[in-house]
Parts: sequence; structure tokens; C-alpha cells
Amino acid sequence: MVKCCSAVGCASRCLPNSKLKGLTFHVFPTDENVKRKWVLAMKRLDVNAVDTWEPKKGDVLCSRHFKKTDFDRSAPNIKLKPGVIPSIFDSPSHSQEHSYSVMDSPKKLKHKLDQVISELEDTKKSLQNVLGRQRHLQKSLRKTIRELKDECLLSQETANRLEAFCWEWCRESIEQDYIS
Repeated sequence: MVKCCSAVGCASRCLPNSKLKGLTFHVFPTDENVKRKWVLAMKRLDVNAVDTWEPKKGDVLCSRHFKKTDFDRSAPNIKLKPGVIPSIFDSPSHSQEHSYSVMDSPKKLKHKLDQVISELEDTKKSLQNVLGRQRHLQKSLRKTIRELKDECLLSQETANRLEAFCWEWCRESIEQDYIS
């Protein structure tokens, strides 16, 4: 199975020719404190939970997320220096495309959520007002059509057509009010 970099938006894959291209892959540290720092540096949330993403056994980060000075090149195999933290990730504009990327503090996210909820409540009230106006208009139009028909100013056929037209007009009017 081909390993892929765990960083948000990174398409690096561990292929046989990766090392020839200067691309290395590094498993998450076993030291819990350092591993936590790696995860926090990635700014990634778990899409299935409201928590920070946790790396699984075998998850890796590619060398593109580390500075050149983070590597120990004295041995035949290139290794990370002990305790280094990944620090190179895509720009915020790219990360915002991903729902699992954390760009704001929890307080800012809570504030944004509160704003969205408030806007939703306002929209709900507006919709209820529009629907109330629609019911009022329909009742008023039905009453007027009935009165005209009762006074023999409209035939049954014309009354039916007017009623059908009024229903259609009310529906279109409501849709336009709601969209505007």
C-alpha cells in the first residue's frame, strides 16, 4: 500500500523514486508531547469528530513540511533531528477549502457559529412573515372572488380561473419576496 502524506492538501506519495527526487517520509514521533506538537502544527481536525485529528500507526508526513535545517544528513539515511516540529504548510487560503483544517481559534469559531445561527433565526422569522402574508392574501382574494360570484358578477368558470390564477400569483410573489 502506498503511503500518502497526512498534511492537509499535500499530494505527496511514497513511491519507489521518491528518495531520488529528494522526498522523504517520516512517521509520527512516539513521544506523545512531540507527536502532539506535530498534530497541532498541521492544524487538522478529525472530520468524523469535533476533535483534533490523531495519526494512526503508519501515518506519515513528507519532507516538504520541514525546514532543511531540521534534517540530520550526516548518516547515510536522511533523518529528522530529535524534537523538530513540521512548520511548512500551504497558505491559509488553500487550507480554508478543507472542512477539517483549523484556521481560527475556538472563540472565533464559536462567534462565527453564533452569527450563522442568528442569521438563520432571522431568515426563519422572515419566512414566517412571508408565509403569513401569503395566507392573508389568499384569504382576501378568495373572499373577493366569492363575493363577486355571489353577486353574479362572475361565472363559475371565471371564478375557478381567477382562483387558479390567484394561487399561482401568490406562489410566485412569495418566491420573489423570499429570494429578494
